Amino acid sequence: SLAADVDVHCFGHEGFGAGAGPRPEALVQVALQVAFYRAHGSLCATCEPLSLRRVLPGCTDLLRPPGPPCLALARALDDPHAQPELLLALLREAVEAQDSRTQEVLSGQGPERHLQRLRQAALAAGEPLPEIFLDPAYAQATHFRLCTLQV
Repeated sequence: SLAADVDVHCFGHEGFGAGAGPRPEALVQVALQVAFYRAHGSLCATCEPLSLRRVLPGCTDLLRPPGPPCLALARALDDPHAQPELLLALLREAVEAQDSRTQEVLSGQGPERHLQRLRQAALAAGEPLPEIFLDPAYAQATHFRLCTLQV
């Protein structure tokens, strides 16, 4: 009965995809950030696991959304005096930043995997953990309240 009560609406849009504009995934990720901000009044630590199959088959890394552009967009959307041109520019900036970060992580250049390896290397060598891992801000930044699992 639950499945029968679900409505699914699918549509296509020619303004997305390779060479046609922003990737839909980037737009959805930015929309999730704005929605979380509107629901809770702040952004949160968020991750999206990505496969590194192009550079490290069988491995994953974490993508974090670009906080400052998403926050600027969310705040502008709440401003009743914000001009549509400004909103569109902020949306483009946030989506482009998300897309740029995605490409960075997919090419093996994301920071999460490198930090995790640094932590593992210190533990394996019997060395004390680098200070960054002991900082309360690091613990807060890695306590993900939102995990989007490759939208």
